[in-house]
Amino acid sequence: MWSANPGINLMQRGPELVRAAYEAADYTRFVGQAHSFPGYPAAVGGPARQGNPDKEEFFTWLEPGEDEQIPLTNFAHITSYEESGPDIGATVCSYNLHADPGTNLSVEGLNIAFRVELERTADDPGQPGVPDTDPARQDPRAHRVPTWNVFEGWKITKLHYLRRLNGDVIPQGCTDWWQQQFPAFAPNASGNLVPPAGFEPPTMPVAVQYPEWIGPANSE
Repeated sequence: MWSANPGINLMQRGPELVRAAYEAADYTRFVGQAHSFPGYPAAVGGPARQGNPDKEEFFTWLEPGEDEQIPLTNFAHITSYEESGPDIGATVCSYNLHADPGTNLSVEGLNIAFRVELERTADDPGQPGVPDTDPARQDPRAHRVPTWNVFEGWKITKLHYLRRLNGDVIPQGCTDWWQQQFPAFAPNASGNLVPPAGFEPPTMPVAVQYPEWIGPANSE
């Protein structure tokens, strides 16, 4: 489930590409590059070397990793969005809620944020999807992953996990969003928002994907 800072339209091409890069990268951890989003292997140019400062190795695996996917809803937020010439970039902050009770490290200390950047490689910016305007309804045209190459005309130049311990700065837009979602949380000495004593991670049924991936209008 996606949201964005005011002024960032999720239905526009740039934010769509940021979202696609983040989702395709995360999906790659479980299925490997070849089975991720169409066009992702060429766009990301993986696999990355371990310790690559620009691209996380686990986002570029050729084969599925050992992580087990469990029923959950991932919440992601775009902030610090920028466009400069042929480049676009943003920070994606996230957390998830599980369908079943139990440990949920994503909300034990809110600090999951990634810097995502892409560079345009062609005059044609590629085909955007049809906007999904209803977060509560499944569109019959939609798919779990895009059926077209969202990355056509673009390459992914950065998929970097922001680590405060390494000196990375997580934008205030992430902290503000996390605080809105979890108002009882407070920052610790490291700057991460942490739950109060006795906190039990909330659960929820897996939500309808939003926005859904609906193919370009001229391919319907």
